[in-house]
Parts: sequence; structure tokens; C-alpha cells
Amino acid sequence: MDEITHRTLEVNGIKMHIAEQGKGPLVLLLHGFPAMWYQWHSQIPVIAKAGYHVVVPDQRGYGQTEAPEDPTKYTTLHLVGDVVGLIEALGEKQVYLIGHDWGAKVAWMTAMKALFGERVYIHEWQEPGKAEADFNRDIQGALVKIYSHRGTGTWMAAEGKSVLESMPANQKPDWLTDEILQVYVDNFKRTGFTGALNWYRNVERSWELTAAWTNKGTPVPALVIIGDADLSFSFTKKYHESPQFKVQVPNGEFKIVPGCGHFINEEAPEVVNSLILDYLKKH
Repeated sequence: MDEITHRTLEVNGIKMHIAEQGKGPLVLLLHGFPAMWYQWHSQIPVIAKAGYHVVVPDQRGYGQTEAPEDPTKYTTLHLVGDVVGLIEALGEKQVYLIGHDWGAKVAWMTAMKALFGERVYIHEWQEPGKAEADFNRDIQGALVKIYSHRGTGTWMAAEGKSVLESMPANQKPDWLTDEILQVYVDNFKRTGFTGALNWYRNVERSWELTAAWTNKGTPVPALVIIGDADLSFSFTKKYHESPQFKVQVPNGEFKIVPGCGHFINEEAPEVVNSLILDYLKKH
């Protein structure tokens, strides 16, 4: 099988870096925060070997993809436009979308756009430059804090401290080897955090732009994989158990992986790979 290759494409008005491997139906893997294409390094070869063309972009503002300076260029519509543009640039009309964290939201909203067309946390991180300074003081320490976080609830700043300063300095998880950590440290030393944080700075603007999609459903088959030690587990599980989930995601499946945190595809790659491949085979 071919090795992972890299190239840059003109997509939706920006230069987008992608990693890809394999031949067959298109599978797009969309990373979250704070990451890049490398977040999926444990999934790419496995899915490609199963007979798929796996493409993993550095999303807008991340890695080797262009990072517009204007923070208003990071709305949901821009991010969905990037995915649609990438699919078109690859010459495809159909795609399997798999996302983590912010990538999951982009995947979901891309499916919504296909149905409805154009009808359509952190408060401390809203001020440009403030969070960047916090992260840049100790990039490695900041990443370890985020990647090692476990448990449900909300990231809250203690009195007189920033959100990042208030996060516990947990022991580095087993999956976060020195080699993997260094990949992310080197990346954010080169790019900084502004592009990535601009996603958070457009939360309210994106809600306004996609208001017409609120409470709409999609018949597109969907699989949710989540660890019960994920920050978002409580409200995600509550949503899954609500009548709203059955209406909005009638063809949705929900898989809980015990003992796993937010970065589940890194923490339990074999479990995640198996669930993804089983799902792809069914659809």
C-alpha cells in the first residue's frame, strides 16, 4: 500500500494542506482543537488498507493550511465551505465524514448544508491576543494540560487566574508519547494559536449565520463515538437519550467507550478504528 502523501490544494479561497493515503471511496477525517492532520495518524493507514481513499486536511488556521488574519473568516459557513471545496477539488461528489471535537461540528454542519443549502466557551478566549499569550508562555505545558484532561464539566477559571492556569497539571497520558507531543509542540511553535482560537471567537456569529438550521434533522447516517471521561459526555449523553435525538438524527448510532477521555482516537485507536470500519462497511 502507498505511504501517506502530502499536497496543497486551492480550496474556498485558501491554500489547504492535506495528507492522504489509499484508493477507493473518499473518507475525510476532520481534526479538532488543538491539533492538525496528525491527530488521525492511528486511523489513516487502517482505513486506507480497508479500501478507502483517506484524506485528512489541516483545517483553516491550523498546521500548513492558510490562516486568514481576519477572525470573521472562521465562521461555520467558512469551515463548511472549506470541506465542500475540498470534496470538489478532489473530484468527488460523495464522502464519508468523520470528525473529532470541532471537526465533528463541521462534519455535521456540512451534512446540514447538503440538505438545506444556504438557508441558513470559552468567553475568555474571545479577546484576540489574550489566550495566545497564555498558551505561548509554555506551549508544551499547555498542550499536556489539555490532552490529559479527563472528566465531565466545564473549563472554568479560578479567581485571579486564566482558564489554562486553572487547569490541573495532570500526568501525561500513556498515548501522549514524547514523539507525538513533539509533533504538536513543533507545529504550534511555528503557527501560533490565533488561527485555531479564531474558531472559538466565531461561536456566536456562527449561531446567527446557521439559525435556520437550528432544530433541523438529517437522514444522513451518523455515528457518535464518545468516551465516558470526555468533557462533553454528560450533555452529549443527555441529548442522545432525549426525543430530540431520534427526530434530528433518525439514522444515528451512539457508542460509548468506557474509561476514555476527549482525545479518544489517540487514546483508544484500535477500538475507534474497529467501530469506524464496521460502520463504513454497513453504509
